[in-house]
Amino acid sequence: MLLKKLAGKNYFVALIILLGITILLVVSIFILTALTPGTLGNKPHEYTISSVCEFEPWFFDINDLEVYFPEGGIITTLAETDRDRSIMLLGKGLYKYNDDRYNEESVSGFFIVIENDLFEKIRRDNLFIPVEDQNQLNMVSDVFDKQKGLPSVWNDKIPITFQPYNDFLYFYFISPEGKPLLPPAVEYNLTSIFSSALVYILFAMIMLIIITIFTLDYQYSRYWIYLAKNPPGLISMFLVPIVTALFIASEITPELYNWPDNYSVFGYSLIIIILIIYSRYDKNAYLDLGLRRDRIRHGYILALLSAAFIIMATRGLPSGLDIESFDTPIYLLLPFILIALPREIIWRGYIQTVLSRRLGPNWGLFIMILLVAVSRYFNILITEPWMIAYPYTYLEIAILAPATAAILGYLYLRTENILSCALLHSLLIILPGVIQY
Repeated sequence: MLLKKLAGKNYFVALIILLGITILLVVSIFILTALTPGTLGNKPHEYTISSVCEFEPWFFDINDLEVYFPEGGIITTLAETDRDRSIMLLGKGLYKYNDDRYNEESVSGFFIVIENDLFEKIRRDNLFIPVEDQNQLNMVSDVFDKQKGLPSVWNDKIPITFQPYNDFLYFYFISPEGKPLLPPAVEYNLTSIFSSALVYILFAMIMLIIITIFTLDYQYSRYWIYLAKNPPGLISMFLVPIVTALFIASEITPELYNWPDNYSVFGYSLIIIILIIYSRYDKNAYLDLGLRRDRIRHGYILALLSAAFIIMATRGLPSGLDIESFDTPIYLLLPFILIALPREIIWRGYIQTVLSRRLGPNWGLFIMILLVAVSRYFNILITEPWMIAYPYTYLEIAILAPATAAILGYLYLRTENILSCALLHSLLIILPGVIQY
């Protein structure tokens, strides 16, 4: 509204205003990332067993963690960067953390991510001798297969991990059966979390402005104006939370039963079938689910640009694409058909449309975003409850998932084409797997 008052019908003035705001936001992001390194997170580690060594009796303490291996043990390096390393320490020992004591009957070791300088400090002159015994190597491999490592955030879009550059320590104990004892112990800096949240909010704002710039002369179609004058009934509104709950069930069921992720499509399809049947009995008039012939040509270039910007914002400039990782072109279409399109039909084609017809486009978009955040929270709470104790999880729940929903919802408002939203959605799933850095 403010933009319209300032610019009136002069699109050039509006363009200058939007570009100016975009520049200010970009400068703010550069300042924040310079002041707080690591704000944008990192690509998740690829954990592999790079070395397995025996060590001598060892005692060390890190912050509130005290460890003593009176008979020595085994150290396994799983990932190493210029700044930190991820290791497993296994052996009979005594452990103390926050005044709680553990022994070999309850704990057989732990996984830890530690800065290289700190690791060398606690190592002192301890000798590491490569393990050659195959039984020991097999034991280490079995334990490694059960580990979580440093958790990824935003797995279903662009997996990233968050590691503050200063005063960071992440670890969890390993049970005698080799399983991780979660939640992890995390030493973190609130400044880093808030900085990450603010940076991603600014990126989302820039993305919304970019969509506005490319659709500056957009006006709602006569069809949508007509829909706004014919709000849905109370039963259609009542279906919104039911559809949201069914969507959550569709997402979590494959994870709970260790089924392939694509099996969620059966739940999505059931929801869509229910909506179509409901509409056919004249209980939900004007149910188009965003699939309209007159709008099918709109928004694809904008979806491509949006995907490129989001990927670069989270991962930086790519060096190339690894298309060969997909055996056939059908693997590029499957995420679109099985995941992106049904999700967009449910969230934007039904939920957002019904809410917008009843409450107006702004409130419809806002409540849809809140429902996405709630659904993401329950998904994590049910499938990976230990992640709720990991502070960076809330970046996904409160920022990343809602911001993506805002971008997709706004793209839908500006194009009225669910296929363009599904294209953007699928690209966010596909591209992280094929981009090389």
